[in-house]
Amino acid sequence: MRLTTFLLTSALVSALPYDADPPPSEQVPFEPVASPRPTPPPGSQTYTDIEVVDKPSTPEKRAAMAKLLDKYAPVFKLASTERYYPSSVPFMLEHYEFVQWENGTQFEPNNNVFTASRLNKLPHKGRHQYLSVTQPHNPQPLVDGPESHFLYGPAGMPGGMEFGDDGRGRVHDEVYGFWVDNGRGVVDLWYWTYYPYNLGKEVGYLGWLGNHVSDWERLRVRTVNGTAESADFNTHSGGAFSAGTYRWSDLERFGERPIAYVASGSHGVWPNPGKHVYAQLLNLWQLVDMTDDYGAIWDTQGHVVPIEWWTGPDLAHRIRHTGNHSWLEFEGMFGNAGSSNCWWHSIVGVCQLVGGPIGPNRWFGDPPDCIIGRAAPDHSKYLFYLSLNVTKQARAMNVSTILVEQICARPEVALNGEADWNTLRADQMKVWTVPGRAIPFRGTAQHHATAEPCGGGRSAAKAYRLALYNKDGERVSTSNLRVLCMYEPGKRGWVLSPAVDVEDVDEWRWMLMEKQPEEPPSHTPPSPTSNGRRVGY
Repeated sequence: MRLTTFLLTSALVSALPYDADPPPSEQVPFEPVASPRPTPPPGSQTYTDIEVVDKPSTPEKRAAMAKLLDKYAPVFKLASTERYYPSSVPFMLEHYEFVQWENGTQFEPNNNVFTASRLNKLPHKGRHQYLSVTQPHNPQPLVDGPESHFLYGPAGMPGGMEFGDDGRGRVHDEVYGFWVDNGRGVVDLWYWTYYPYNLGKEVGYLGWLGNHVSDWERLRVRTVNGTAESADFNTHSGGAFSAGTYRWSDLERFGERPIAYVASGSHGVWPNPGKHVYAQLLNLWQLVDMTDDYGAIWDTQGHVVPIEWWTGPDLAHRIRHTGNHSWLEFEGMFGNAGSSNCWWHSIVGVCQLVGGPIGPNRWFGDPPDCIIGRAAPDHSKYLFYLSLNVTKQARAMNVSTILVEQICARPEVALNGEADWNTLRADQMKVWTVPGRAIPFRGTAQHHATAEPCGGGRSAAKAYRLALYNKDGERVSTSNLRVLCMYEPGKRGWVLSPAVDVEDVDEWRWMLMEKQPEEPPSHTPPSPTSNGRRVGY
């Protein structure tokens, strides 16, 4: 089942300010917020906050994680109209011929730099640089000439496809499996797929827009104590453009492993076949991913390259990769620079050819797209943890009290059903905050908080965040938002509910500010025994 409320709820992350919540009458724009290069959200740690070390985990743990990655290795079903198939990174490295800086300057590095073990030897690890090919690379929609056939991937080149007894093609390229130990038995498995080329979308007489050399897509599986509990389907730029989070019981699976459907040409990963409209262009054209169950099958079991990202959430030591994994330290773009000189660029914002993407070694310390909770009948309950880093900062700032703020929303127009929520405009929605009961700060121990339900008909809890207060009752820091997805036991998919029961196993991580701007308190600040009413905004 498609996560129909994700477009609506994800907009909350950018719509509400971090130091104050809007009054009940303020409307929040529920528009897709895209980031072509996923980065930590506001208030989170960044790469500069994480020490980089060469020392990985023990051989025993690495072997266990490799086994877990293989246990849940996904089965990707490629579209019957697919022309641009996956490959390994080493396959593509053989075809790069020069590097271009963002300012347009080009140079040809030593030939052995374009290898898995030496790609990070480019100046500044390739930062602000594009790995580039010389062959024609702007198909409309097919490449020009046999010299560009490598962009089709090994299976797409003449005679490259293997076929099964069912007549469907079989793909056997490797995928890159990052395992991220989040503590308390929670391990995220990120399966990254690579394609030499991404075919964009056909936009009327403008042709195929958004083409680029190289394409990275991913699927995340959340495991707890070695058992899968959910999966995040990430598409293109991620966030509001993706299918989002699914409970494991709602997924189509092959044995224990998830089945994912890959969009033709652009390779977005979806949980089901069909037509997936993920964005609008100038309200004139729909951007659509098409998936089906008739193309080649890419069973990744036995083809997962296991990669450790960090040593765990407490020390936050990100692994520096060496040897044949050194290419993961490359910080530039995996394809040619794009173009902005088309006459429609100032109107549409994109030409036929755009710049290549960054690699998969990105930020992996965030929770799933939405936090899963059970719909509750009368009041909300939140169980959550603070990271060691946040705890240290909070103690230095004399934090004594935490306030949970529940973000509520309701439509102000007639709806035919829950599926219509993600189509609402800003002037059709009302968003407000319900403060929970203030609780004492308990460091890294589990915190327990409650909140009243979202009042009013058709109201639903959509997100929550944390506010920290010091011993003087001053609000010293506010977290970013975490979006909520609710279910009812025994039912598939998500439901809308004014209250939720959440056990959030992802530690809260953000950089606390010394003091956030706010108006003088209008009344007594909350205490651990108060009802947690709003203070100072």
